[in-house]
Amino acid sequence: MHPQSRITVTALVLSLATLGAQEPEARGPFGILKRPKRAEATMPATQAPPVPEVVPAPAATTETPAPPAAAPSAAAPQEPTPKPLGAPDAGTLNKESAERVHSSKRPYSPYADRNFPTRPFFGDTHLHTSFSMDAGAFGCRVNPREAYRFARGEQIMASSGQPAKLSRPLDFLVVADHSDNMGFFTDLFAGKPELLADPMGRRWYDMIQTGKGAEAALEIIGMFSQGKFPEALVYAPGTRAYRSAWQETIAAAEHYNEPGRFTAFIGFEWTALDKGNNLHRNVIFRDNGDRASQVEPYTCVPPLGSANPIDLWKWMDSYEKRTGGSVLAIAHNGNLSNGTMFPIVEAFGKEIDREYAESRAKWERLYEATQTKGDGETGRRILSSRRTMSSLTTNFGTKAISTAARRRRTRCWRANTHGRH
Repeated sequence: MHPQSRITVTALVLSLATLGAQEPEARGPFGILKRPKRAEATMPATQAPPVPEVVPAPAATTETPAPPAAAPSAAAPQEPTPKPLGAPDAGTLNKESAERVHSSKRPYSPYADRNFPTRPFFGDTHLHTSFSMDAGAFGCRVNPREAYRFARGEQIMASSGQPAKLSRPLDFLVVADHSDNMGFFTDLFAGKPELLADPMGRRWYDMIQTGKGAEAALEIIGMFSQGKFPEALVYAPGTRAYRSAWQETIAAAEHYNEPGRFTAFIGFEWTALDKGNNLHRNVIFRDNGDRASQVEPYTCVPPLGSANPIDLWKWMDSYEKRTGGSVLAIAHNGNLSNGTMFPIVEAFGKEIDREYAESRAKWERLYEATQTKGDGETGRRILSSRRTMSSLTTNFGTKAISTAARRRRTRCWRANTHGRH
């Protein structure tokens, strides 16, 4: 609302509050104030004005006329019925009382004394590149550096082999590749001998080369979610291949971060699955590479990780204490969580208590309301048996959301001193 309009509305509310203290009879239908009458305004609404009594003239007589009777009491002004003790009495709004109510003058500049943000920032807090095993298997060939370039408004070559460019550059971007097996697919696609030596690695590579990448992606995702991913193919924290992928992600963000113009956040997606239910979180660092590079992403496979969000929050707390940095988690859109993204009774066999609620409020202050594949629990009909509930939000234009609104309408999380600007 414009500040001048805000002041006008405030004045109107104060004026109505003053007038509204009259008796209930002064209000019309729906509580709207009636225009007050002039002469009858001081009379109680339930009493009619007095009518003077007409006395006929006395007949002529020789007798001494009797002294005139006392004037009827009705000739005197009628006093209104006293109001109950404590009843409101607003009086009449005049120029003096109005000036007291509206004593503050409207500022010369409508923008004076503003102390709140007025510029929204648009970006994406959940973007996968070829470093993620699912996106890569489905055909993504864009790496983190190209993703940041594209977000900044530069033209790149899309995975389809066609030139692509945004109509309007983003203000910020988080390349949030999956924490588990980060960098695996790029090496598989390149045909690294150590991966092709495994039967499943060879199978997936051949499927991709023969145009069956989507089938390979579903197999990869399915085996990972069921805990059956081949151990020889696991890219885990502490290994050279995993560390290389994480350091390249950081380097890409550092290179394309431009304070005041474009914010390249460092981040990853914690890829937790509980009995196939999606509990993913996008973890975003407020820090530069000097702090983010002191750790590697938290995964969901023991002993190096866990699928329990409480353990993720403990890892985040440890990071902040260790580095002096700051980190945030945004819960994944819950459309594949089977209702477990927001437990209300228990989670992982433990009752939801005050400590759980306070920890989640501290580390997960934002929620991913929508993404390309759906909204909430019924974003696609395959997730809902009721046709009337499926695609509820997508009817308003998911195709547009996929490129515009999907860029989460979150405030650009900027640091004042040491972090991203």
